[in-house]
Amino acid sequence: MFIRLLLLGLVIGLGGCTGSKDNTEPPAPLDDPFKSTLAIKKLWSAKVGGDTNKGHLKLVPTFYEGQLFTASLEGHLRVFNVNDGKLVWEQEIDVPISGGPGVGDDIVLVGTQKGEVIALAAADGTELWRAQVSSEILAPPRINQEVVVVRTLDGKLFGLQSQTGERLWVYESRIPPLTLRGTSAPIVIYDAVIAGFDNGKIALLELHTGKVRWEYPVAVARGRTELERMVDIDAELLLADDILYVSSYQGPTVAVNMKKGELLWKKKVSSYAGLGLDFDYLYVTDTNSHVWALDRYSGQDWWKQEKLHARQVTAPVSIGDYVVVGDFAGYLHWMHRDNGQFLARYRFDDASIMVPPLVVDNILIALNSEGQIVALRPE
Repeated sequence: MFIRLLLLGLVIGLGGCTGSKDNTEPPAPLDDPFKSTLAIKKLWSAKVGGDTNKGHLKLVPTFYEGQLFTASLEGHLRVFNVNDGKLVWEQEIDVPISGGPGVGDDIVLVGTQKGEVIALAAADGTELWRAQVSSEILAPPRINQEVVVVRTLDGKLFGLQSQTGERLWVYESRIPPLTLRGTSAPIVIYDAVIAGFDNGKIALLELHTGKVRWEYPVAVARGRTELERMVDIDAELLLADDILYVSSYQGPTVAVNMKKGELLWKKKVSSYAGLGLDFDYLYVTDTNSHVWALDRYSGQDWWKQEKLHARQVTAPVSIGDYVVVGDFAGYLHWMHRDNGQFLARYRFDDASIMVPPLVVDNILIALNSEGQIVALRPE
């Protein structure tokens, strides 16, 4: 049986059950009082229908054609108008949702803990089909050119026919004995699929056949123990201008030429939380919850914000001149993109923010672990 853990702190924290010292680092305290220099306006708030983070699931809202698609562990699917937060439709399925929602080609896709892929109509939530894959689904399924791509917890990648759920192909990677609990979602673009795996490799496959075009080792497992050898790619991959940005746990952050699978640059910054991007910078939340700004094209570091140490910070997102992350205490921290200085702190509830906010035009949408959602705009 594969041992799957959310993060290294949980592994160390298990020692407390046997009388060992708990070595997890305490979160950095926040400056109090804090004087904001940026006004944040609340546009609307809503409830997605249930918890979104039991079992450390990361059910991320998805934007599609002016609407916000959300899912909860309890099987609730709700769709909101992104401008005013009004409910468009809601649907409840009879099984818990563990991955999703993914939306495209007028189809909504979710995955379950028992490895079931469920497709619904994006217009009204009518169920279209169900398909069985090999294991639990923790990442949103993707869809393009009538092919649904699903990443499963046992290291496999499935291609399904989008109208019926029929299996087209399957790709399998080697799973190490010890991994983080989580998977990054595949990227589907043009006629290709790009995915990262728990063995530290990324692969580019043909969308319709699953044939491998290239594979690249982002991180190589080193060390005497399985804990030291963990190199999972759980942070979401980012693609811009045919450059693929990837970060691994206990490994580097890299930029790779998507078409050739060749390394452009490498930086010794490890992450499982994730990456953000704008025209100039690649933003990384490292394993200490420090936020970095790297030059997109060279990997040179521009600034590093360390004052959120051990606060379980999300991946950074870019909105205008600002970079935003959420943390375990329900705070959204707004930083200036050019220097990382804090400009604002916003808290809409004390529940943790475990998934990165979503940016639509100049609106930032944040979801917390209790299923509360808020739309904000910097003024």
